[in-house]
Amino acid sequence: MNKITLQDGRILAWHEFGEAAGQPCLFFPGSSSSGLAGRGLDASAKAAGIRLLAIDRPGLGHSDPAPTRTLADVPDDIRELLDEQGIQRVGVLAHSAGGATALALNYRLPERVTATVIGAGSGPYSEEWFRAEAEIPGMSRAFYGLALRAPRVFGAVLQSSTPRTAKAIDRTLGLIARGDSPDSVYARTHPDETRAALEAVADGFRQGSRGPTDDARLICRPWGFRVEDVTGHVEWWHGEQDANVRPAAGRAITSRLPDVTAHFVDGGHFALLDGSHPIWDALRRS
Repeated sequence: MNKITLQDGRILAWHEFGEAAGQPCLFFPGSSSSGLAGRGLDASAKAAGIRLLAIDRPGLGHSDPAPTRTLADVPDDIRELLDEQGIQRVGVLAHSAGGATALALNYRLPERVTATVIGAGSGPYSEEWFRAEAEIPGMSRAFYGLALRAPRVFGAVLQSSTPRTAKAIDRTLGLIARGDSPDSVYARTHPDETRAALEAVADGFRQGSRGPTDDARLICRPWGFRVEDVTGHVEWWHGEQDANVRPAAGRAITSRLPDVTAHFVDGGHFALLDGSHPIWDALRRS
């Protein structure tokens, strides 16, 4: 784990995977997840010659919280990190809730971003068009609504339902791997990667429930920019059988991005990460 002290005194932490001397790429994982989620990409990043900097978003893992900031403010932290590391330009890889941060970087720091690859990214819940078109599952609507209107209750519910011990994580992995859904198949065929993802969520609660709650609220509140104003190129990957972030959500977002290559493929929520798609190629091309 690595960390810097930002100009406002907060700590920003990240984890490094892949090839230490490789082409730099930021990774923003899903909701509540610390940068430990990057461990599941370590081997493939190393083989691709990628230095993967997996970020602890504010309040998650070892990074200090920033509850009053909007999504459009987050790139300021990343600019400081890049400057401190001497990185002029960087690729951006994101999954699920991390996709919103990737879009914010593309919008705010286009001169620093070489490529943006997003898998099943979260959309701007505060926008009427997104709520109308995204086919948001009822459970997700309740999830977002609770985060906005009753954050303390939301945090307590989220923390109580998150496996945080090795035994609980193993039990959850076994439950996920049952069945025939694409995500169950992914868990059976990628048990180490799935365990890494679960451990990253547990690590996201290192400081308690406040960070994961703020992380969810950040996506639910107005982002501070429009999807239509993200002018840099985006490669978007989305599983057609994704029951978490439905393909309709991806289509609603990609239809508004000015410069996007959209890939709607066979698979579930982890289609981007299953090793069958050339995500590193897109990040190395630029």
